[in-house]
Amino acid sequence: MSHTPLRPAQPFDEKWIAQALNGFIEGSGHWGPGTLAVFTEVGGYLTGSGEKPPARYRGWNWYRFIGRCGAVALRASSFHVQDHLRAVQLAMLDVWAETPFADPEVRARMRAGVLELADTATRAARAHDGAVVALHGLGAGRDGQRFVELRTGTAQPSAPGRITDTEPVPATGWDTPDRLRRIVHLVRQKGPAPWDRAAAVVLAERTGLSRAGAALLLAGIPDVKYGYGGLGAEARKVMGLKQSEAEAGERELASLRVAERLDLLADVLPADPGQLWLEGGQLALAERIAEAWRRQQGVRPAVPESTLAVAAEHSDVRMAPAAVCAVFADPAREPRLTRDPDTRLRVNSISGGGWEGDEGFRFRELLAVVCDAVDWVYAELPEGDPVRRGVPETVQLLRERLAHPGLLLSARGRSLRGRTVAELLPGFPGALPYGDAAEPLAHPTLDDGLVVVSEAGFDRRGEREAPGVYFRPGRYGVDERSRRLEAVVDAEGSHLALVRRLRGPDFERIVQRITEGALPPGGYETDPRLSAPEVVEEAIAATGVDTDAATLYLQLLALPVPTDRRIRCFNRWTPAHHKAVEAVLVEAGLVVADHRPRAGRGMFLPGDWVGGDKFYPPMETWKAGLLGVRVIGRKVCSRPVAGPLPELFARAWRMRPN
Repeated sequence: MSHTPLRPAQPFDEKWIAQALNGFIEGSGHWGPGTLAVFTEVGGYLTGSGEKPPARYRGWNWYRFIGRCGAVALRASSFHVQDHLRAVQLAMLDVWAETPFADPEVRARMRAGVLELADTATRAARAHDGAVVALHGLGAGRDGQRFVELRTGTAQPSAPGRITDTEPVPATGWDTPDRLRRIVHLVRQKGPAPWDRAAAVVLAERTGLSRAGAALLLAGIPDVKYGYGGLGAEARKVMGLKQSEAEAGERELASLRVAERLDLLADVLPADPGQLWLEGGQLALAERIAEAWRRQQGVRPAVPESTLAVAAEHSDVRMAPAAVCAVFADPAREPRLTRDPDTRLRVNSISGGGWEGDEGFRFRELLAVVCDAVDWVYAELPEGDPVRRGVPETVQLLRERLAHPGLLLSARGRSLRGRTVAELLPGFPGALPYGDAAEPLAHPTLDDGLVVVSEAGFDRRGEREAPGVYFRPGRYGVDERSRRLEAVVDAEGSHLALVRRLRGPDFERIVQRITEGALPPGGYETDPRLSAPEVVEEAIAATGVDTDAATLYLQLLALPVPTDRRIRCFNRWTPAHHKAVEAVLVEAGLVVADHRPRAGRGMFLPGDWVGGDKFYPPMETWKAGLLGVRVIGRKVCSRPVAGPLPELFARAWRMRPN
């Protein structure tokens, strides 16, 4: 076949290539004008039609598109793509169709991998058995030069260095030259394929994704990394998504790595691309994507859309709302809850000290997410909800992981900045050097059986960083070592505080309430008529108001965010009834009417008020004290923790302001 590319049929500006392929590529700074030419140059050098080695560092890791360009074709056919980006995508498919990378017979003789160059000036080699081209790289070892190889003989061709790792490229696949040319022609002739909302619903049902996540997957995973804008208002309208839903869907798919995205969508298009424009074409596409998702990711537990909406209100940068719900709905499916992580220390390339590695980092992330989410899952989801029902098992599995004697968690000892292990050693009697590292550490360490300290290097100003302080939660208790740990750990935001909370009486009481099924089906713990009826009776007797007014008063006293919408949901009230109840409280002098930023309600307890922001809710100053919230400069600066609600309602009633 000829490998001379056809001139793209429509004008395009290659400066948009990084945005056009966003979510399918890495190192976007290396994607720009001249990238498409590299595909042709490398293909020509490998097949012998090109003489000079191609340019380097254009299109970082572009070899991943070999056998996987179907993902680009799917996005190029989707309605939401802006014209200037679609033009680049179609131009890429045009060029790719004329390279050897689109030919399944040629791909069968290819492989990719990593090599260490013998001579940095020589990046390619070609002989009668084939050719090897080093595309780019970060240095030596496992982060060395990425290469592509094409065999034309029976032996492996000579490489310009030592090959340290290899991976096959997909020989068979959707992206043949004819199919690539066909879909490019159809998109240019007919425009993007028609959108089918029903297909997105089917995809959600088949995968367990949210409706928004499924819609974005069906659309080729529009991505918003690197500051690029998300779906426009018109695209969201066509999909039937609110902006908050679209953002939650984007976060839901954000955990998919680039290689996973390309593998997932590589072969989902029909053999005849024209079927995408026929009735039922999008539905058939959804079925194929669902099958690919199940092979790669499994099936997530079904979570009600109403539950996902509640989860989306509790913004957490560490995990998407749908992913948080999936953990609680099926905790046995979450590997971080069922398998002890490898947290042996290894070298931290940034600080020079030690760290617990990727598994340790991901486990810490889950620990923080679960501890933060239990409060709202327990309080704001109704009895019988699958996510709420999973809290006891989730907590139990997390406690089991924390009990493992080898688990290390970061303790955030910033107060020790500048200190060396030699200086700290007298404070840890009997401590020895840490001997269980996954690789040799660059700086001294100490280990007293509970606490591990790893000395850090120096920052850019020449000042020594804070040492890494770690502890084994399985050995944490009430002994002298535990008291020493508490003396050096940052009290706020520490993983030690999370461990104490997870093992503490509040979590035990929450688990008990859910396990006992203390509420009627569909009932909310935030409704004191159901969770604290004795306190409601006390409030009626003391204030002289009726049951509904006493209920609302207790909710305004105790709940961290008693917005009008939430109150109506918890109590199953209509707006008219809610306003009538508020009027009773105003007449009794128990609340005042007002308009306050970010409050989401019009009734407030008398007294001072502190503001909030996107992450922390505003509230009455009195209530901040009740919920243990830190206030700085008349602004909430920490997350409120409600704990078990029967006790909170009782405590709020006892401590209520005059």
